[in-house]
Amino acid sequence: MKRQMILMVLSLMLLSLMTGVLAFVLLPKHQPPVLTLPTLAVLPSLTASNTPTNTNTPTNTLTATATPTATATFTATATQTATHTATLSTRVLAISAVMPAVYVPPTPTAFPSGTILLPAPPQPVEPLPDATNETSPYMDWYSFESDHPTVQYSTPWTARQMAQASQGQYHRSDNVSSTITFHFEGEGLRIRYVAARNMGMFEVIVDGVVIDRVDAYADELQFVGTQVYYVGSGLHSLTLRNAQQKNNASEGYVIGLDAIQVFRGRENTLIIPPPANSPTPSPLPQPAVGIELIQAPATVQPTATDEAIALLTVSVVIAYDENGNREVDPSEGVSGISVRAVEIGTNRVIAQAFTDGQGYAQLQVVTSAGVRVVVPYFGTVWDVPRGRNSGEASFTLLLTPGNQPGLIP
Repeated sequence: MKRQMILMVLSLMLLSLMTGVLAFVLLPKHQPPVLTLPTLAVLPSLTASNTPTNTNTPTNTLTATATPTATATFTATATQTATHTATLSTRVLAISAVMPAVYVPPTPTAFPSGTILLPAPPQPVEPLPDATNETSPYMDWYSFESDHPTVQYSTPWTARQMAQASQGQYHRSDNVSSTITFHFEGEGLRIRYVAARNMGMFEVIVDGVVIDRVDAYADELQFVGTQVYYVGSGLHSLTLRNAQQKNNASEGYVIGLDAIQVFRGRENTLIIPPPANSPTPSPLPQPAVGIELIQAPATVQPTATDEAIALLTVSVVIAYDENGNREVDPSEGVSGISVRAVEIGTNRVIAQAFTDGQGYAQLQVVTSAGVRVVVPYFGTVWDVPRGRNSGEASFTLLLTPGNQPGLIP
């Protein structure tokens, strides 16, 4: 029995030794800066305990004790320290803060030096350079004649020679289904067409949008141009289409093309058109349909508002017109005449004064009621105009000497 126990202890010791050697051999050589292996303990009760131990130097410890409680312990500790020096800086996180309550006004950016700003394409000055004789890219105004290869006709059009026409030639068609297609690059467009007694109307369509309808009727043969259309920079598609309409005085539906004129700005030219005006509302009121008043607040009845209290200055001049010139001259004033200001409606005297040696008297009243000026001796009454919140009112009483009593108090 004792022999078997010794053999068991020796077997356990050998197993512990092999396990420790294997763990030490298989220990990784390149680990994170600090790595500590656990402590393994083998007991007869087959209980393993893991106790991490931090030391500065690797230590291998093997302890074997042959006792009735045979205990074998193997402790392996490895410490590896690595120093890393940062050589590059990398941004790994960017944070954008959004504050809804804070408004940052935009800052205008100056245009490059030498930039030419235009509100619209300039008016063409004929004769224009012929695109047939030039090579692209075309700059400024260029004329594409009616026989230019890029001008495509949907139905047969008839070429006519005419000295007044651009380059002496134009194309015409009396087919109401006639169209012309033309592709170009530029910001400005102008159509040079034929106007005559038998001409009808045609539509100008750019990029699928009708931008104008032109009435080509005229009393005599003319070669005229449309307005200059601003179409924006880039490539565009132009279509001229018979509108199948005519002026009441016209004799037919013929349309004629003389030339297509295109403007393309240079690199330092920038066109910024003014903002378009909003449509003008119709001056005629439109009847309301399908509106039913279900409930509304009570109608507020108007109430009288008292006049504001204000200071009013009234000046009165009383004089004899001795020389009959209908004006108040020096020494014509009448002194000592009573002048009163009374309230309209109650006749309550609110101010009183007497004329001085020049026949002048002044009254100042502070009231919100209507004011009337009275000269009792001569029976003269003036109503001070209402609505005068402040200021002065002046009155003149001009007397005729022959009609006055000999003595005036």
